[in-house]
Amino acid sequence: MVRRRATPPCPSPLTAAGIGLAIASALYQNGAAKVYILGRRLNVLQDAIRILESSPSAPKSSPSVLSAISCDVTDLESIKAAVSQIEKETGYVDVLVNNAGVIGPKNGKDIYSVDSIEALRDAMTTDFDGWASTFAINTQAIIGVSATFLPLLEAANTRRGYAPGRVTGTGNAREHDKSKLSQVGTSEDDDRMAHIITVASVASYMRWVSAGLAYNASKSAAAHLGKMMATFLADWGIRSNIICPGPFPSEMTASQPLKWGTNQIPQGRMGSANDIAGLTLFLVGKGGAYVNGTVQLTDGGRLGMFPAVY
Repeated sequence: MVRRRATPPCPSPLTAAGIGLAIASALYQNGAAKVYILGRRLNVLQDAIRILESSPSAPKSSPSVLSAISCDVTDLESIKAAVSQIEKETGYVDVLVNNAGVIGPKNGKDIYSVDSIEALRDAMTTDFDGWASTFAINTQAIIGVSATFLPLLEAANTRRGYAPGRVTGTGNAREHDKSKLSQVGTSEDDDRMAHIITVASVASYMRWVSAGLAYNASKSAAAHLGKMMATFLADWGIRSNIICPGPFPSEMTASQPLKWGTNQIPQGRMGSANDIAGLTLFLVGKGGAYVNGTVQLTDGGRLGMFPAVY
């Protein structure tokens, strides 16, 4: 979760490794007033904060920007406890980042290598019980977390001068008292509304099975939920966008190569911290204020190399 300070946004919950760490770093280094990092393993979150605070690029005057909260995103009570803590400490969240994810049952390779229909049957149902936990983390948690944070997101809008509540009807824009913007350290042309960013995957749109059927399916559902939220949250002044990364260094991709052929990723490499940071800063910054309901691919061209539905 991120709380804004002047132009960059502010409280935002993120995971503590890979893409989550890169997003947290980008926000921290570019003026976020507060960044909350949520995850099940508190020690991992605390290690991430130590890494970020010890970086040569770390802000020198903001020792308390980063905070870790232990939270199980599949448990509503755990999410509510995290929200309660943030509400007491800051009272609002400008940007919520849904970034939790697991690979789930790994049957991608076997599906393409088997030589009998029986073997294909068995490959498709590998670790079948693992589908439930994969969808719980990759898909269901997006709704649990987003819904529970809605009051804090609305509080961010109110702080920036927007009228609270539901606004509907043709020609009926949400009232905005721009005089409030100077009180929060930004300019009158800053009309950003609260924002949910859901990190899905390039696998969301692939018909080719990468890690496994459950991963592709759960990430496809995650991307669609992000689009649906953009539609039904429009009346409430809350934006929703989706980031679909290709392979990036993380715990999930530790076994994958660093170099890729042009038939796999035309750019020839995994994504970097700079790739995800630049995209995130665009979306949360003033330049991204008019962006809502979109899917942002950052995959080095990978999706164009495979059967896909994007």
